[in-house]
Amino acid sequence: MKNEEYNIKLAAYIEQLQELRKEAVSLATGIIGETLCMDDLFFCASVDRCIRLIDGLIPMLKDRNLTCAGVLLRIQMDNCMRTYAAFIAEDRNAVIRCILDGTPIKSLKDAKGNKLLDGYLKDEVAKIDPIFSKVYNNASGYVHLSEKAFYQTVDSCDNYEIGIQIGQPLPEKRNAPLLEAAAAYIHFVNLHFKMLQAVVESKQRFDASQTENESQEV
Repeated sequence: MKNEEYNIKLAAYIEQLQELRKEAVSLATGIIGETLCMDDLFFCASVDRCIRLIDGLIPMLKDRNLTCAGVLLRIQMDNCMRTYAAFIAEDRNAVIRCILDGTPIKSLKDAKGNKLLDGYLKDEVAKIDPIFSKVYNNASGYVHLSEKAFYQTVDSCDNYEIGIQIGQPLPEKRNAPLLEAAAAYIHFVNLHFKMLQAVVESKQRFDASQTENESQEV
């Protein structure tokens, strides 16, 4: 795929990302609702992190920086896992306190008694999103020094020779994986937002009950 075609296709993905950014702000407003609770601080931090990642991903896609795009995709998937941990935790408040305090949640358990390790959270999210595990494993290759780095450094040439490129523009043949990263990021932002929408709906019910109780007291 030539760079000209890449840029045309990328424009559509960037438009979707910008719309998701707007939706994220709306979700945060719904999460806060009429009253501010400790849960809200956690879920709003999750929304804000997603927005910051979108703001970082767009220029990386424009610059055709596959390594950074892959890392940001992996971090957004982590956003999904941490958010989902609050839903399945044995003690949601404990998870929220850990994350707000900067303490690892791996020693905490879900309602079935399983520790909230990254591998376990990955498998649990994969139960609601079949492609999660495969994409997570692939994206992790950009976080760690792995074959992803190797295959961006070497390139096959004529006469069975191998070219080594350090810090050179990404070959055009990597444009397809870049677009795949953009599409995957959008997919997992939408997954994240489905979780957060449940929080919004719960907050609406909570606010409605509070209003009803206040009206009964009058």
